[in-house]
Amino acid sequence: MRFLLICFIVLIDQISKNYIYQNKVQYDNIVSVIEGILNFTYVENTGIAFGIFSDFDGLKVVFIVVPILITLYLFSLLNNKEFQNPFSHISLLLIISGAIGNIIDRIFRGYVIDFIQFDIDIFPYIFNIADSSVTIGLLLLLYSSIIVQRR
Repeated sequence: MRFLLICFIVLIDQISKNYIYQNKVQYDNIVSVIEGILNFTYVENTGIAFGIFSDFDGLKVVFIVVPILITLYLFSLLNNKEFQNPFSHISLLLIISGAIGNIIDRIFRGYVIDFIQFDIDIFPYIFNIADSSVTIGLLLLLYSSIIVQRR
């Protein structure tokens, strides 16, 4: 089950990024998916979250090695008894899946393809399915740590 969930999320992430890449939806050519709410565009993110450190070319290896090490550590936590409740376990799987999706981009492209853009001023960032998986996983892990563990 673990392997299937990880493979499914990574596959959907890579298919969606390849679709956007193949169709060359460019930043100046925004495609409205839901008018006034959701757009698709194309951004090559050479940095980390939200493009931070994108101007530092010397960090490319670090942006590959560190996520791989963190992902390996998260894999080891899957067998830890403290992470056996459903929320913690699924949260780790989501984080691992998202990390793998973005690691694949960094290794084979040298950057991460971001393409999902909400058309709202308070959230101007562009992201992808892997980023969403990591974010949802982190929120579930936070919920699990605060709420579920107290019970």
